[in-house]
Amino acid sequence: MTQNIHEGTASGFTRRRLLGTAAPVSMGALLAACTGGGQSAQESAQTKDGTLQWWDQFRPLTDLFEEELFAPYTAENSEVTIERRQLDAADLGEALQVARRSGQMPDVHSNAGLGATPAALIGQGWFQPIGDKVDVDSGPVGAETYDGVHRFDGDLYTVPMFSGRIHDATPWVNTQLAERAGVDPETSPATWDEFREAAKRIDEATDASGFVLPQKDTQFLDGFVGWIAQSAGAPGAIDWTTGEYQFTTAPYLDAIEFLKSFADEGIMHPSSPSMGPRDARARWAAGEVGIYMWGSWIIGGLMVDEPESVERGIAAWSIPRQNSTRHKLTRGPGAGQFWVNADSAYAQEAAELLAVMSGEDFQAKLAGAMDQPPVLTDAVTNADVHPAYARMVEHFTEDVRIAPVPESGNPAMWKVVAEMSDIHPNAGEITQSYLSGATDDLQGELTAYYDAMNTERERAVEAVAAQGEDVSLEDWVFSNWDRESDYTADDYASR
Repeated sequence: MTQNIHEGTASGFTRRRLLGTAAPVSMGALLAACTGGGQSAQESAQTKDGTLQWWDQFRPLTDLFEEELFAPYTAENSEVTIERRQLDAADLGEALQVARRSGQMPDVHSNAGLGATPAALIGQGWFQPIGDKVDVDSGPVGAETYDGVHRFDGDLYTVPMFSGRIHDATPWVNTQLAERAGVDPETSPATWDEFREAAKRIDEATDASGFVLPQKDTQFLDGFVGWIAQSAGAPGAIDWTTGEYQFTTAPYLDAIEFLKSFADEGIMHPSSPSMGPRDARARWAAGEVGIYMWGSWIIGGLMVDEPESVERGIAAWSIPRQNSTRHKLTRGPGAGQFWVNADSAYAQEAAELLAVMSGEDFQAKLAGAMDQPPVLTDAVTNADVHPAYARMVEHFTEDVRIAPVPESGNPAMWKVVAEMSDIHPNAGEITQSYLSGATDDLQGELTAYYDAMNTERERAVEAVAAQGEDVSLEDWVFSNWDRESDYTADDYASR
């Protein structure tokens, strides 16, 4: 999920346990300030006090939401006030868990930081459907909604806002540092060796580190390692032609060794082990690092917090491959970003806001915010965006293809996904341990994870099948999948 969730996982087929710890004082203060739709489930289902609560992690989209979404809506619906809270993804997840326990949930929120699949959250009763409140099917994104992603048991719960044709490992380059080192910032290194050499040249020719890899956030690492493994030939966390997990294959092993090589050669920022993704962005913006691989939203965030770093010079490279073979990267269709709380008194209003977000006008404005590319990607062509952002979107168009989703092939599969428990340590946690030297048995750790994932998947399938659902391990197999092409609705039909 990117989550954009801005920090996502490589596989959407596990569920992380929701935290059960007590709320810190800051979260308690945040919740104490909630009113309106943030009241308890018992009250909010029956009463309205005029305030719709909206929580998310999209700091770069603050002006867009407030000026182009909320203001026009409240101007036409004067009885409603919208109160938005923006937090970092991890803090948002914690705040939502505290809010759920205390009966103070917002009316609309993203699921960033929760570390759980939408299927799992729906299974736990977090959200309510919106398809009976607004007509999305006949709108511009109607063809972009999928079972098990936006629809569950035939009901529409959310709409895609961003394109699925993305990845979270674009190399963002400080052009000043690159030029000082004799590295052309506009020419993407094609291979891992060429990429590492460029980082080394920056490291040796400047006072900055050549490369940074934030290692504190294992959820980020879990997804990031998956992208690097795909650049080495892995079809993803799962090979859809066989349904097999890929964690023990050479591309995964090679990807983690590749990341370790930056530390081994002394060209990784020394504080990388203690950084989260936003910490690394701040170090990059401060000129401490030449190259940082992260998501599409970096320029939008920098324009809000560190605009001088964009003015200084930023370039976007295509993700390097292990060798000259340029494998396509794959991921599922664009996920839903916002969900309506199951007990919201403002469900109709919330659904109408989500429908506006999926419209062509808002999508065009979203392109200009330079976060994730909008689901209607053609909007980027005419938007006023930074050249590096436009270049990145071109890379996505060339490099990324839409993969199949088991829940779209068999709508009952979302119940299997919801049934699956999290497995630890996962690929991100194993990578963190290996990079830190806490373990040297990379193959053994990944094999144990692979075995545990297979065992848990089989258990979940059996549990859901016992409830009368027609599900099996074959639901992960798409024999007509070709990673060079998008997997379409027609492909599901002819599977």
